[in-house]
Amino acid sequence: MAQAVRIAVAVGYLGRGYSGSQVQPDVPTVQGELEAALFHLNWAKRGTHPVTLSSRTDGGVDARMNIASFDISPEIWESGGERAMITALNDLLPTDIRVWAAQQVALDFQTRNASSRTYLYRLQALEGWPNATVEELDSWCKVFIGEHDFRNFCRPQEGRTTIKRVLHCEPWLDTSGNILGFSIEAEGFVWNQVRRIASALLGLARNRWTIEDLKSALACPDVPADFGRSSPEWLTLWLIDHPSTPHLVEKAKDAFELPLVAEPPATGRAFRLWASKARGEQDQLHQSAWLAHLSAR
Repeated sequence: MAQAVRIAVAVGYLGRGYSGSQVQPDVPTVQGELEAALFHLNWAKRGTHPVTLSSRTDGGVDARMNIASFDISPEIWESGGERAMITALNDLLPTDIRVWAAQQVALDFQTRNASSRTYLYRLQALEGWPNATVEELDSWCKVFIGEHDFRNFCRPQEGRTTIKRVLHCEPWLDTSGNILGFSIEAEGFVWNQVRRIASALLGLARNRWTIEDLKSALACPDVPADFGRSSPEWLTLWLIDHPSTPHLVEKAKDAFELPLVAEPPATGRAFRLWASKARGEQDQLHQSAWLAHLSAR
């Protein structure tokens, strides 16, 4: 029997219908849906967990790009390559999960060994976000760049370090230069790190604490500080940069028109309706990106 080949795919999803990316018993997950498609196609043995993901995301968190890998027989890949792989999987996956690129990788490929991960958080959709300037947000974001102990900006897990190196952190702007939120890139993240940074930025913008409070929380991680945790629904895993998947990374550069506009949110009782509208725009952001990637094949 021929040795299996390992395939890596770029996969995006809308997170609100799933209890996270990683498979869990008796609840819908992104990994579970990918594995169900592989089982249906007889590309994997039932009762196993053939799929691994580059990044774990919590329930409600979206992804424009995560990387999944699995092993299949070489005949399957050779019979149709990338296009047939994408078509076969997407025909079986729910429409809120899309595979949009695929490539063969080495058999010792590890999805977790990415160079960096980039997240976007839509601060502008948080209730109470004020009219902060781009310059202010940029200066606040810079506080998190570099290597820090993020114990006060995460949910620590036993046996896992809270020291992480942030490569970039900057405002995320619409095409008119208005604030949508912030973008953050790091070699790796700890649990809830981006959502807690988002909450810290919201509090900073609303004058609930100062920039010195944030700097102190980073410099003195042994002194507890709680800046809250923002909702998962405005968080997006945007990009995985992996040295062993150059085709997937190159496909992620496909241009598409950003469908988001940083219009002022409604206030009071109207905010819930405005947030529902904004949530639809967030879905359109991902769908526009996936369509661009699929159309460019």
